[in-house]
Amino acid sequence: MILTARFLLPISSPPLLDGGLLIRDGVICAVGKASALIRDFATEPHDDLGGAVLLPGLVNAHTHLELTGLHGRLPFGRSFTEWATTLLNLRSELDGAFFATSARLGTTALLRSGVTCVADITTSGRSVAPLKAAGLRGIIFQEILGLDPEQATERIDAAEKALQSLQLQASGSLLSVGLSPHAPYSLSEPLLLRCAELLRRRRLPATIHLAESPEEVTYIGLGIGPIASELLPAVGRHSPSHRVCGESPVALLDRAGLLSEQLLAVHGVHVGGSDLELLKQRGVALAMCPRSNDYLNVGTAPLPRYLASGLRVGLGTDSLASNETLSLWDEMRFAHRLYGGAVTAQQLVTMATLGGAAVLGMAGAIGSLTPGKRADLTALAIDRLDDADPYGSLLSQASDGLVVLSMVEGKIVYQREGAER
Repeated sequence: MILTARFLLPISSPPLLDGGLLIRDGVICAVGKASALIRDFATEPHDDLGGAVLLPGLVNAHTHLELTGLHGRLPFGRSFTEWATTLLNLRSELDGAFFATSARLGTTALLRSGVTCVADITTSGRSVAPLKAAGLRGIIFQEILGLDPEQATERIDAAEKALQSLQLQASGSLLSVGLSPHAPYSLSEPLLLRCAELLRRRRLPATIHLAESPEEVTYIGLGIGPIASELLPAVGRHSPSHRVCGESPVALLDRAGLLSEQLLAVHGVHVGGSDLELLKQRGVALAMCPRSNDYLNVGTAPLPRYLASGLRVGLGTDSLASNETLSLWDEMRFAHRLYGGAVTAQQLVTMATLGGAAVLGMAGAIGSLTPGKRADLTALAIDRLDDADPYGSLLSQASDGLVVLSMVEGKIVYQREGAER
């Protein structure tokens, strides 16, 4: 089929007015002017999106869909440790039905926002079913925690069984699985080492919350602070379970053997120069969540430095336990205001598409409208882009409500009710 629109944003090449795509068997076979495609492939069915912007499907590089139902139930703008302790207490009251409903609602929110690929962290496994039913692409990461060194073997064995369950659930879909050691402060050092061994043995992708808060840096480096005095006792622990030797969270993960090209580090708010060099040397990817950082009052990630360094950088919304929406359009707009001219609208849209694909190891298949890639795309009902600043004008107008169509592998996974075609 030929799909055409008033504006085409391929991401990897300049914007195209009155452009289109030739899609066959879920693959983009040609990109060009609509008139030329219709002329050269006259026998192909043609679908015109009219005055719309057509671009790659968005990639949400960090979510916890099973926490969607916690929206508005956790403290805003207080300390990170207070928020984490409250979340810990709340989670103990939740059951599988809550997680299933949350994951379903979260998946619906992603579809409505133009997301076609997601990196989701689960403890319950409940996000696989709705994401599979929706036909979305992505990676489901099984979360693992545990501060008692003596339970490291037990925890890693349970994680392996959970991974097997996720793989069975995800079979026949575009979803793969990975492991998510929660954070440097929530796993014992022996468990971090066991996670690294498992990841190498199974060749799995991984994601971890890293250098998110000042409290994390203080706790990892010195073994003191609110995490030591408040969060540890809440889980029955009264002393650090890692070697306290003045190192950063990044350095601790490197010593544990977790830094690699297969690792997606999330947040990265408090990363020094030597840490940045380590991340670059190991090929670690990053997912930025600026609104979550603001919600938790943990600081601002050095995104301009990350982009200038050449690291793979994507964009995520985190969960509704620390954000107001799951919309990457809202995330991009917030980041554009936050960083001003230091991060451009084009860089942010790229982070939400090709950048997200790159951090998930999928840049060869999705993230740009390029011949040979899979036909994962979205379209918004925006009938005018500023020729001088197409990305800026897109961000100023785009919203979930303007998404009219999304495709994965050339198949429609979302179509706005009542949208004119």
